[in-house]
Amino acid sequence: MIKRILTGLVAIVGATTIVGAAQAATSSYTTANVNLRAGPGTAYPILVTVPNGTPITTYGCLDGYNWCDVSWGTERGWMSASYIQVTYQGQPRIITPAIAPSVGITVVVFNRAYWDRYYYGRPWYANWNRYYRPPPRPPQANPRPPRPPHANPRPPQMVQPIQPPRPPQANPRPPRPPQANPRPPQAVQPILPRRPQAVQPVQPRQPQATQPRMGQQRGIQPRQGLGQRNNRRG
Repeated sequence: MIKRILTGLVAIVGATTIVGAAQAATSSYTTANVNLRAGPGTAYPILVTVPNGTPITTYGCLDGYNWCDVSWGTERGWMSASYIQVTYQGQPRIITPAIAPSVGITVVVFNRAYWDRYYYGRPWYANWNRYYRPPPRPPQANPRPPRPPHANPRPPQMVQPIQPPRPPQANPRPPRPPQANPRPPQAVQPILPRRPQAVQPVQPRQPQATQPRMGQQRGIQPRQGLGQRNNRRG
């Protein structure tokens, strides 16, 4: 309960920051079926879709005139400026930075006070930190100047040139004179051929006499007269 009361007080105090919203209202109309959102960006929740050619009231636009604070019926929210037309010099014109000041559309801001005043009690009201994205910072008018050069810069290093090869000397060292008493050459001993050695002839082996073994009879001679006996039997 206390939290709700404090939230309501914040909404009332924040409402005082929106000064002159009703006095800066400008009649305009849509150029297509466009979504009316709870904040200046496509990430915010959609309140309602406004039909093409519907009259709306524009209270102001962000710096750059890309999103504008408008109302349609009982809904109050933000709409892309590329879908809003105003009457300028008797002709319908899309809101641009050049035309908007001429028709009474001023620059407004989107903050937590606006959110608390128009969206308190909505299902997504507590998700302010989820939806809100601060606008990008404009480029600086006077950027930081470049650093001046050093008073005593480091001198460039000297590059040693490549020395060409030296030319040959005009008077080269003379050769050494020959020795007065040179060492005589050593006599080379001739290689004598080896004497042929006498080769002993190979003597053929003599056949050995075959001795009859013990128990063997020498050639048996037939007995004389045996045949005569047989002949006699016949």
